[in-house]
Amino acid sequence: MTEPVRPAAQQLWKRATALGLAALLGASIVGCASKPPAVVLPPGTAEERPLSAPLPDFGPDGVPNVNVTGGIMFQLLAAESALQQGDASTAYATYLGIARSTRDPRLARRAVEIALGARASPQATQAARMWAELAPQDAEAGQTLGALLVAGGEYAEATPIFARRIRAAANPAEELARLQPVLARAPERQRALEMLDELARPHRDDAKVGADVRLTLARAAAGAGDSARAEREARAALELQPGHERAALLLTQLLAQPDNDGRIEPANRAKAMELLGPFVERNPQARAAREAYARLLVGDGQYEAARAQFLQLVQGDPKDADALYALALLTLDDRKRRAEARELLERYLALIGDGGGGRDPDAAYLNLARIAEDERDYKGALQWLDKIEGGEQYLQARMRKALLLGKLKRVDEGRKLLASTPTDGAAERVQLTLAEGQLLREAGRHKEAFAFLTDALARNPDDSGLLYDAAMAAEKLDRIDVMERHLRRLIELKPDDAHAHNALGYSLADRNQRLAEAYELIARALKLAPTDGYIMDSMGWVYFRMGNLAKAREYLERAWQTRAHAEVGAHLGEVLWVAGERERARGIWRESRAIEPDNETLRTTLRRLKVNLQ
Repeated sequence: MTEPVRPAAQQLWKRATALGLAALLGASIVGCASKPPAVVLPPGTAEERPLSAPLPDFGPDGVPNVNVTGGIMFQLLAAESALQQGDASTAYATYLGIARSTRDPRLARRAVEIALGARASPQATQAARMWAELAPQDAEAGQTLGALLVAGGEYAEATPIFARRIRAAANPAEELARLQPVLARAPERQRALEMLDELARPHRDDAKVGADVRLTLARAAAGAGDSARAEREARAALELQPGHERAALLLTQLLAQPDNDGRIEPANRAKAMELLGPFVERNPQARAAREAYARLLVGDGQYEAARAQFLQLVQGDPKDADALYALALLTLDDRKRRAEARELLERYLALIGDGGGGRDPDAAYLNLARIAEDERDYKGALQWLDKIEGGEQYLQARMRKALLLGKLKRVDEGRKLLASTPTDGAAERVQLTLAEGQLLREAGRHKEAFAFLTDALARNPDDSGLLYDAAMAAEKLDRIDVMERHLRRLIELKPDDAHAHNALGYSLADRNQRLAEAYELIARALKLAPTDGYIMDSMGWVYFRMGNLAKAREYLERAWQTRAHAEVGAHLGEVLWVAGERERARGIWRESRAIEPDNETLRTTLRRLKVNLQ
């Protein structure tokens, strides 16, 4: 058969492995550190014979005009059959041999795919050289060959290939940006960075593209572990183009790099905020930078400032679901904005729709239940919780539901609900145990709570949650020796547990005992958690017990501003009362009573001071 069978040949050429060339190329580069099975080539094929025949003519459709005879078709079919049977060597050698004889770059490309599928990088590089030679104008062929050379550490040969592409590109910055991820997978990252630096040198100070080129160099330096160089390049990008948002974001990431525990040093966070704050003021449309700035503010405890940033994001785009939800969360803790928080969460749910729009609505349901609970609409809160039928929030929803049943005087029903909740492992069973202990404590059944938690602790003697809650149950029964023993053990196990230090220090201060020791414990807690309103309250209270009204008031005012809780209000009101500011004290107590009418500390304080708020 002498007539070309081009459609059939083209179909064979288009057949590829499931991953496709780009994915296979990435897998080959990533996997070349291991020892993959090699494709063994028969002698006398591939590069041993020079390519001397002229390149084929290409038709108007870009397909080479190759006379695909019946014999070639038979070989191609045999190669595909061999590949399906796991014989990659035969398939590779066949495709490469036919590519040599026909000068068809499509067949060389197929040989590259077969070698990459077999994780045989040297053979893939060999076939890629042929592909690039047969199709010198094919950008993919050059990119593939260059990437394979880099993966094999052959930087000198790869450099001119990429240099030609960069020179020919309409936008050299875009070409360098495409190259950077390829070099990031190189076995010697520093050498790859040097190569990228060499390629970028003619363009890095260009007024039009220099900022983007510098940004690419910054990313490459960061990937190579050279943080100082990365920071310099990112700053250079901003100098060339002060409104470059991606450069500002990268520099922010470099400045506020978290440690191995995911924590950002306060000084580093401050540097990042000093950069982003003015940047978003100068560039109000830079939404990604504004969001990053808002999240840094949250991490720094500047919630009102963060809220203002998220509010601007929502005003700029009312359909930004993530900004809307963040704004709702930052509004939740302000009881004066409770209705606003509810409206924001309901807007969020309407925006993501019943299907969730790829987002899980359950966290929003939990927060709406919290708002309803704060308003003492316990039945409404239960209705929100009933919407959570599974998923990550299910356990939390069941525990909240049990506690709500307790508030409705249905304590035993709440305990049954917890007992019937399925768990996945010991950690979740402990969470349910803690919830049941809290349910009993809030119901005033302190003896039952103490016995229940003591029994659970005997089975899990070093569980930090059980140690803490058992200590709190003991405190309610005035079993201070047991409370202190449990908290001391918890501090021994977790020296950085701020709440354990605070609980022990506050308990001593509240009983007016060992005040110097109480102060040390609370000071340690405050150092560990400097923005915690409850710990600020404890520090104010221990100062009050030590007779320092000025310091007591300072800390209690800060605690009240941070978290308007009834117990904090009870303490602040008492300090104000003793200081002679009785009308303001009454005002704080009234606010506290509105927040939590049945708060035990508030009722005890008013009764002891013989204050009637009616």
